[in-house]
Amino acid sequence: MNTSKLKTTYFLDFVLKIISKEYKGKSKRELETYVKDILGTRKHVLAETFYYVLQLLNLNIDVLCDELFKKHKFTLLHLESDSNNKLKDFLSPFVQGTKDIASAANIENTRLSRLLSGEFIHLYPNEVYGLAKSLSLKPSQLFHYLYDDGKRPIVGV
Repeated sequence: MNTSKLKTTYFLDFVLKIISKEYKGKSKRELETYVKDILGTRKHVLAETFYYVLQLLNLNIDVLCDELFKKHKFTLLHLESDSNNKLKDFLSPFVQGTKDIASAANIENTRLSRLLSGEFIHLYPNEVYGLAKSLSLKPSQLFHYLYDDGKRPIVGV
């Protein structure tokens, strides 16, 4: 399972190039300093920080996620059953196990279990991306829901 986390140094360089193209002078320097402070000294970028920086710079989350996580493997979750049993078909979207979800999103099963239990509280951006893509959502929908006041995405409709 390839669960490459986004390194802070790589993301900072990526963002600083965008800032250099879009801003000049004092506002550029202030924004660069602010982004560096937000990202801090962590080895890997947290999903919430990633979202906040992209929002701050008014960048398209979906486009940047597809660019930054193009090598992230995921599979679509089968939310509909292929059975002749109508009850099973109806309930199948609600009974996906964490192992199936973790595998589809390319997240280690033990990590997803710990996130769901509250033992771990921070997702990484590639994990949010994998979850969104495996559920046929735009990454921005899940980021807005998790880290802002976005509506809960409707899955499988």
